[in-house]
Amino acid sequence: MITRWISHPLPVNRRSEFTNMNNFYKAVAGLVLAGAATAALAQEAQEMRPYVSAGFNYVYSDKERTSEAGQGYTFSAGKALNKYWGLEFGGFQDQFKPKAGGASWREYGGKLSGLFFYSRNPAFSPYFGLGVGGMETDRRSTGDRSFDPFVDAGVGFFKYMAVGAYDLGLRADLRYRWVNAKDIPGVRDFREPVLNVGLVLPLGPRPADTSRAGATAPGSGAYGSAHRGKDSDGDGVLDDQDLCPDTPPGVKVDENGCSEEQARGLKQGPNRSFDDVHFEFDKSDLTDYAKAILDNAAGAINGLSQKYPSLKVDLSGHTDWIGTEGYNQALSERRADAVKQYLNRKGVDTKRITTHAYGETKPKASNETAEGRAENRRVEIRTHAE
Repeated sequence: MITRWISHPLPVNRRSEFTNMNNFYKAVAGLVLAGAATAALAQEAQEMRPYVSAGFNYVYSDKERTSEAGQGYTFSAGKALNKYWGLEFGGFQDQFKPKAGGASWREYGGKLSGLFFYSRNPAFSPYFGLGVGGMETDRRSTGDRSFDPFVDAGVGFFKYMAVGAYDLGLRADLRYRWVNAKDIPGVRDFREPVLNVGLVLPLGPRPADTSRAGATAPGSGAYGSAHRGKDSDGDGVLDDQDLCPDTPPGVKVDENGCSEEQARGLKQGPNRSFDDVHFEFDKSDLTDYAKAILDNAAGAINGLSQKYPSLKVDLSGHTDWIGTEGYNQALSERRADAVKQYLNRKGVDTKRITTHAYGETKPKASNETAEGRAENRRVEIRTHAE
């Protein structure tokens, strides 16, 4: 079928149609990329819920139909496979009114599409789509009917918004569709742009961190709710202020969560792991909550360095999986450097500090959830003596 299309030059009217639609595609692609760049600055990409969608379509009629443009409805259901790929199954029905002396048509069918997303940002999620399917084609004016396979390709986007306690999305999709209609007398194939516009209903709970600041604000969000107010060893000192974790039950401690013996440094060894320092999405700036953690860590490190002159501090920077590997590698390095500079301002000698940047390669939690991604945007602090 493809060979047959290539071997026949386009008629003049098809050349004009193809040129116009080629320019249309360029314009649409430009809008999609511009919107993606804007959204990348506005909000974290995280929309990966399954969804159902319904809307209307408009078919730019092929000349061989001798009909007006087709109009109809479409519906679909989709699911994210990972942060880049999604799978969607859908159906449609279209009707074409005849031009003067032309033919009227009705068609309905279904297709399976693969969607490659440039971004999962709820504010604007552009994608490239490739689909394959089949349709029942009925030339109503003559009674000719056939089942025709087709493929299509094009671009589109999702845009989500909050409506009260629920989320609702808009979507637009422009595909160029090739239909093998050779079983219909007098017809070779249809080559038609198809525009789909509709509403999207995401299924499942709303993601928790739909903005850059939502996940790591002091005392709130995915990180704050999991850590603030927690006292793992039950000594009466919260974890984010406890310089001596894992205190045995019944042991009297001071305001730092350390026993008298630990406070004197008699049992506190140099091999320590401190609370992770967490970051807002796509940032290396320290939040007030992060600074409070580092203030405690710096005090403990300065105390340990007096007892252990060879004490070393390892800082390991990490990110979630949103973004390219190269970008995340650089971001994790900036985060580790930010912690290093803050510790230095609090009296920790930079000669003791070694930084490591791991990007997205060592997640601590699942990147499939907002809470997991918040946990992964971190710098780990460990000390040891040589």
